[in-house]
Amino acid sequence: MGEEHRQTQILDPNPDRIKHVTELFFRYVQDKVSLAELQGIKRSELIRLADAGHVKFRHGRVDEAEKIFQGLLLLDHRNPYFHAMMGAIHQKRERPVEAIMEYSQTLQLTPRDPAALVNRGEIYLRHKNYRKAAEDFRAAILLDLEGSNLWSNRARSLVIAIKRSIEADRKRATRQ
Repeated sequence: MGEEHRQTQILDPNPDRIKHVTELFFRYVQDKVSLAELQGIKRSELIRLADAGHVKFRHGRVDEAEKIFQGLLLLDHRNPYFHAMMGAIHQKRERPVEAIMEYSQTLQLTPRDPAALVNRGEIYLRHKNYRKAAEDFRAAILLDLEGSNLWSNRARSLVIAIKRSIEADRKRATRQ
């Protein structure tokens, strides 16, 4: 009966249904509603999938995790966690440009995410873009002046790594 009722709504909708669907679609076009919301997929289902993807990532099953998070991003491209996980997957696969793009998208959605700042900063550091790395680490440190956040503390350690790397580069330059 449920499927029959659904088909009836699609084929012969009443004016209230037409109004609801039109408004929902308009909100989707304006990027105020995700595809998951448009399709009626529950947030709890997305979270369950994200948890499974995270477990696969943690256990080294990166291919499977990547497929899960690609699908999740198609369903809800406005979820910062999905972008952060795709950033981690790209970082693990040594795709720095894609990782930076995903972490940047995470930070657009949640500007105060120390993990995204530190991970993006690490990529900049590995590619000797010290200025951008320092900016990200500074922002992460300023989010936690007490020193209680692990990501902010990692940023503090990486600032020391930047200083050492710059000094090593200068020493190499003077030898040549």
